[in-house]
Amino acid sequence: MSLFEELKRRKVFRVAATYAVVSWILMQIGEVTFPALNIPEWVMSTLVLVLLAGFPIAVIFAWIFDKTPDGIIKTSEMSDISIKEDSREWYRKKNNYFIPVGILFGLFIGIYGPKFFSDNPNNQNTESEIQKLAILPFSNIRPDNETDFLGYALSDEIINRLGFLKSLIVRPATAVRQYRGKEVSPEEVGQELDVSLILTGSYLRDKDRLRLNTELMDISKKELVWSKSMTVDYNDIFAIQDSVANSIISEINAQPNTKNNLQNIDNISNDPKAYELYLKAKGVSPVVISDYKRQLYFLNQSIDRDDKFAPSWEQMGFAYSRLSNFGTDVKENKEKAETALLNALNLNKSLRLAYGEIIQLYTDNNRLIEAYSYALKALKMFPNDQKVNGGLSYGVRYAGLLEESISLMEKNISLETDPYEKALFLADIARAYFYTGKTELGRQKFDEVLKFIESEGIETSAYLLFYDGLAYLYADEVEKAVDKFDEGYLLDPNQNFSLYGQIYKFIFLKEREKAMKLIRELDKIIVFDGEQYYRQIHFYSLLNMPKKAVEKMQGTLDRGFFPYPYFISDKFLDPIRSNPEYKDILIKIKSKHIEFKTLFENTMDMDLLTDSSN
Repeated sequence: MSLFEELKRRKVFRVAATYAVVSWILMQIGEVTFPALNIPEWVMSTLVLVLLAGFPIAVIFAWIFDKTPDGIIKTSEMSDISIKEDSREWYRKKNNYFIPVGILFGLFIGIYGPKFFSDNPNNQNTESEIQKLAILPFSNIRPDNETDFLGYALSDEIINRLGFLKSLIVRPATAVRQYRGKEVSPEEVGQELDVSLILTGSYLRDKDRLRLNTELMDISKKELVWSKSMTVDYNDIFAIQDSVANSIISEINAQPNTKNNLQNIDNISNDPKAYELYLKAKGVSPVVISDYKRQLYFLNQSIDRDDKFAPSWEQMGFAYSRLSNFGTDVKENKEKAETALLNALNLNKSLRLAYGEIIQLYTDNNRLIEAYSYALKALKMFPNDQKVNGGLSYGVRYAGLLEESISLMEKNISLETDPYEKALFLADIARAYFYTGKTELGRQKFDEVLKFIESEGIETSAYLLFYDGLAYLYADEVEKAVDKFDEGYLLDPNQNFSLYGQIYKFIFLKEREKAMKLIRELDKIIVFDGEQYYRQIHFYSLLNMPKKAVEKMQGTLDRGFFPYPYFISDKFLDPIRSNPEYKDILIKIKSKHIEFKTLFENTMDMDLLTDSSN
């Protein structure tokens, strides 16, 4: 007797098929019902492991034993006893209907189960629990220069503490900063920030004691949810933050929900003065270079007193990174930023700002794979954090995943309420459309950016004006482009983007000597950013200097900017496409693009790119 016949005689195939069908049905039921019943994810994982572990056991038992009218006996003994065989045809044996019926039942659950539970009113209530909250800067009952910083700093820290919540979208500090020191009605704030919950508060420091009064209001219901007052020693400000944050969580968790957990603070300063200096740094609203230097003044003192306090390192990394972006001691400040950010994450792996900054920093320094690894970690913890999403969008744009970059920016726009930040996101989307070769759509998107800026009364920047002008060039509207470049130069002549705009202007006005003079000035500037360096390919390509253009193309790749679709669609590179060296470098760019795209598609949860309800 062959092995196949022996397996068939011992009914191993039947047992294996039956076990597989039953297991599949159980997993279908679990997949549909467990989320609706708020059963923890580990239960489903355990069920799958148990079923997988049970399969070989079931097969072994099928080989050794058999079920007969005389009971369960060893299969080897069956030849020694008389067993009544069932001679009926296959379709008359009731037990043979189990497998097809089981498969149909599993399919029914898989197809109609999710719809039933999503339509279930009880389950819809769970989804509707996702709320939006704005925490306004607290007001100082007795204003003075020594304690005014606490209002914005305390509210910002509470915002950070709530960063892990999955059922609550908390507006970032940049969105509420505009209300600092202003008397505004909650209804007005609720409408402007698109939130239903608003937390307000006032505080008073009296010697070594700090009193905080807070109120949580539900604007949609026009009612006060709770009012809370507490007094602590000034050295125990953490207690106030924890108390307020936990009160908010208790409110949104009216029913037990495993989705909501307060962010764990692994590092609390043992030195109250170090924490106060940190809060003073957070109390500075940075706009210009001197603001970031003032932050560093406080942060260096804070770290000198307590070098194990992660938030001070995080804020220091942010300040150094911004100084670098502004062109101040670029290389030195990039190195300082990296050191500070890594120190912060080594001390506390739950710092959102540190993740966002390290993602962008590594992307700018041709370390995209490292940037992406940090982005994956951060997205699992902060799926709705604008900084994390923005950093990832920035990185994938550098790698040429333009549709994915657009999706992340659109998600950020749905979360962001700060008008200036939203304008930057809109401009990034418009730019990405130009990179894909969709010139008309890109120009349309830039027009939307301009209308938004005008409607919000936002002061424009040389950066936005440059990319607006570049968009006009792609649309063959040279005169409008020149106007934008000149406007940016008049606004801030020291910006690199203002210089880029003037070079484009002279190239398209056929004033070659003026363009070359500015290019020679540009050569004296160290440009680390690959996306900015790419502009120099344009300059030499449009000036019919293919050797220099190819040299800049290699420099762009060396700086980690390799959006292959952009290189293919960019009409300003047409003059050098026949150059053999161009083709060789393009092959390298395509290879790096495909390598990163493959990594991204195999490791990224695509739902995180668009779903802001996670």
